[in-house]
Amino acid sequence: MNIQLNSAAACLLLAAALTSCDNTDTEAPTVCTEAGAMNSVLADEVEAEAGDHIDLEDLFCDNEGLSQVRWDIHNGEGHAHEDEDEDEDGHEHGLTLHSGTDWAVLETANLEGTEAEAELHVDVPLTARGIWHLIVDVVDAAGNTATYNTDLHVENTHIPEFALTTVNGESPDSWHGEPMWAAGTTVEIVGTVADSDGILSAELELIDEATEEDVWSFVIDAAGSTDGTPVSFTAEVPVPTTAGEYHFEMKATCNANVSMETGFHVEVE
Repeated sequence: MNIQLNSAAACLLLAAALTSCDNTDTEAPTVCTEAGAMNSVLADEVEAEAGDHIDLEDLFCDNEGLSQVRWDIHNGEGHAHEDEDEDEDGHEHGLTLHSGTDWAVLETANLEGTEAEAELHVDVPLTARGIWHLIVDVVDAAGNTATYNTDLHVENTHIPEFALTTVNGESPDSWHGEPMWAAGTTVEIVGTVADSDGILSAELELIDEATEEDVWSFVIDAAGSTDGTPVSFTAEVPVPTTAGEYHFEMKATCNANVSMETGFHVEVE
């Protein structure tokens, strides 16, 4: 009797083990969109125009069954991902001037089957300009997750645009991460600000991030700016004697009364 019971128990345990093995799925889902798709997370970069919309489209696959896709779009200022153009210290190359950085998108959609298409309709605000990160997480029915990312490059012809030629004699395109300024020195900034309607007003400011106080400001002379001709400026910035984190801000309003602001972080040491 005991032998029969033990045999029966062994069979049940073996059946349970086999069933458990059959239900174990450790293979992550994938994005199986055809190569070359422009509005896919697999693209090197997705392009968009401010004030317009873009439809992000991808095909997702899994060997057992899909569950969900999550989209995360956030501004790229101060954020880096492993596959971006970085130096050996993990710093991005060059300066990108962002505007409308508070715009972000977080959306999810349920998926079914082993292959499913999903689309995200995105309205790009008129205030946005620069690089946004597009992060896509795809999850299968077993909970396995795969993450993909690319950049969303937003062009904007509706708001004024600053361009920096040199900062202390150096092109910002050669920067690796945020610049460092020596306390108590002077930094020369040369650049332009332009808009198709002409520039009504423009100003540069240096803000202490610890106190949020304006420690320096400079009004750009935009008199006579009535068309798209860039307004050139040269500013001598007195660097504070107190070390810390600062933000160099650039603000402008065009003759159509459309305003914008942009800038970059500075470390004073």
